[in-house]
Amino acid sequence: MTDLFTSPFLPAAVLHVGQAVHVNARAAWLPATVTSLAAARVGVDYHLAVAPGRRRTEVVAPWRVRPADGVCLRPVRELRAGDDVLAFDGTTRTVAAIWPRRDRWWVISHADGAHAVVPPTAVLRLTDPTPTVTVHGIAL
Repeated sequence: MTDLFTSPFLPAAVLHVGQAVHVNARAAWLPATVTSLAAARVGVDYHLAVAPGRRRTEVVAPWRVRPADGVCLRPVRELRAGDDVLAFDGTTRTVAAIWPRRDRWWVISHADGAHAVVPPTAVLRLTDPTPTVTVHGIAL
């Protein structure tokens, strides 16, 4: 059985062309859309501001791509206590406290006692509790 978070190859059922995804770019996640799929590569089109008529596309390894459904991106400086951060392996960790060090890197203390130190340019994936579709105020 293929595991989304440990296998270098994502199953075809997990990603599809036109799907909104997040791509890991070292310590920052970038929003993108899947443009092509192959066994060992995923083509993505980034949602970045570039010159008119130009697009920022790239072919990346599948392990760098995660579906964007139910997840939002937030810079580390905007994290707050109580936010639920998604780790790269898919586990969720609750932020207990966050503070900047003298060297501008950020220390994130999790509710389970673990700590993480991330660069000031880090963009993290958080669970998004806001329902995407509602009918008369009821989430679908």
